[in-house]
Amino acid sequence: MIKENLIKNLLQLLFIEVLFEVGFINIVKIFNISSNLYTIFIEKTLFLILLVTLNRKLTKIHIQFSIQLDRHEINNLVMLIVMLFGIGIMHIDRILYAFVIGLVACLTEEYLMRGIVLTSLISIFQNFKNKYARILLPVMISSIFFGSEHLINLYSQNLSMTIVQVVMTTAMGFVLSGIFLRTTNLLYPMVCHFSLDYLIIIINGISENSNVSIYDVIFPTIFYLFVGFVIMLPIFDQNQNTIR
Repeated sequence: MIKENLIKNLLQLLFIEVLFEVGFINIVKIFNISSNLYTIFIEKTLFLILLVTLNRKLTKIHIQFSIQLDRHEINNLVMLIVMLFGIGIMHIDRILYAFVIGLVACLTEEYLMRGIVLTSLISIFQNFKNKYARILLPVMISSIFFGSEHLINLYSQNLSMTIVQVVMTTAMGFVLSGIFLRTTNLLYPMVCHFSLDYLIIIINGISENSNVSIYDVIFPTIFYLFVGFVIMLPIFDQNQNTIR
C-alpha cells in the first residue's frame, strides 16, 4: 500500500511540474515577455520552490545531499572551479550565461530527477530479487523521464534537434544516476551536470544549428550508457541499496 501511494504521489508530482513548465512558457508567450537570462532565472527559482514544496507534501523523499567534504574532495572541487573559470575567460562574453544556465539546470533537474524520481523508484523496486533489475529499472525509468523533460524545448527549436537532445540527455541521465548511487550525495551529480552544461555553452555558445541527425549521437549515447553502467557495477553486489 505504501508503494502504491508513492507511485501515485510521484506521478502527481511529475504531472504538476510539467503543467508548471508548460504554463510558464505560455504565459511568457501570451504577455510577449522577452525570454532572457532573467526570465529563465525567475522560472527556475519558482520551479525549485515548487519541487521542494511538492516533495514535502506528496513524495516526502529525503534528499541525500551534503556539502561536508574531506580535504581531498575540497581540493578536487577547487581544481575543477579553477579549470572551469580558466576555460570561461577564454569566452568571457558567455561566462555569465553559462554559469546561470548551468546552475539553475543542475539544481532543479538533479533535485527532481535524481533526488526525487530516482530515489522514489529505488524504494519502489528495492524488493526485486534480480540485483540488476533492482538498480537498472529505476535508473532507466528516471533517465527516460529526464530525457523526456527536454521535449518542452519544442517550443523553441525544431523536432530533429529536440529528439537528438532527448536521446543525449537520456543517456547522460544514466551517468548522473550512477554517480548519485555510488556517492549517495546529490552534490556530485549536480557538480557534474553544472560542469557539462557550463562547458557546452562556453565552448559552443547557444547553438542554433538545426542540421543535426540521430546518427550524430549514436556513439556518444553508447559511450554514456557504458560509462554509467561501469560506474554502477560495484552497486549490483550490495545486499541493500544505500539510497533511501
